[in-house]
Amino acid sequence: MSRTRVRYDAPVTDRPRRALRQPRSLTQEQLLDNLVTQPQAPTPVTAWVLWEDGVEEQVSGQAMAWTRRAVRVRFGVPPHVHEVWVWVGAVQRA
Repeated sequence: MSRTRVRYDAPVTDRPRRALRQPRSLTQEQLLDNLVTQPQAPTPVTAWVLWEDGVEEQVSGQAMAWTRRAVRVRFGVPPHVHEVWVWVGAVQRA
């Protein structure tokens, strides 16, 4: 039995790697509120995050700061750690 090496000139899959996607964050115009609370220690949360490709995903993370209307959430694992602002209704304490 002989072995044949196969060489692929094109990518094996047309799907982009999930790690290459970026989450969407609220804009400064959406935040409006200048009063930002920053806790001494991050608060564990789950949050709904919207990715640039339109996919919504619930993630486990930490609330790093918040206003009356929005929460800054950090999530992911190194080297793919993200920090985004999401609406307060998209976040629940874990």
